[in-house]
Parts: sequence; C-alpha cells; structure tokens
Amino acid sequence: MDTLERIPQLEVVSLFNKRKSRYIAIVLNELEAEKLSDDQYKRIRKIFLDGLNSYTRGLFPIIGIDIEGLNE
Repeated sequence: MDTLERIPQLEVVSLFNKRKSRYIAIVLNELEAEKLSDDQYKRIRKIFLDGLNSYTRGLFPIIGIDIEGLNE
C-alpha cells in the first residue's frame, strides 16, 4: 500500500493547502517589496493566485483525489 493511500484524502488536501499558503505568503511579500503601482500589483497578484490555484487543482486528480466531492 502506498503511503498516500493510507492518508485520508481530506488530510492530503489540507497539507497541500497549508504548504501552498506558506509559499503564497512568501511570494506576495516579495512582490509587495517591488516598486509597482497599485494596479500592477493587483494584476500580478491575481495572475499568480489564479495560476497557483489552477495548478493545485490539477494535481489532485493526478493523485486520485476528487476535491469537488470532499467536504472540509
């Protein structure tokens, strides 16, 4: 049995989200340090967050987790 198979799916999703939140905070802090206009910052932030969310959502089906069917 794979290690991943022994971990409840909700726990896997939670672990991914915790790690993702940490990386988001790091990147957004670095982005805030740049000399960007408010509009530029908002646009880059949206692109980054949307892309990361899409990437994360794309990982779950690969490892066999249907996130739409999970209740947190």
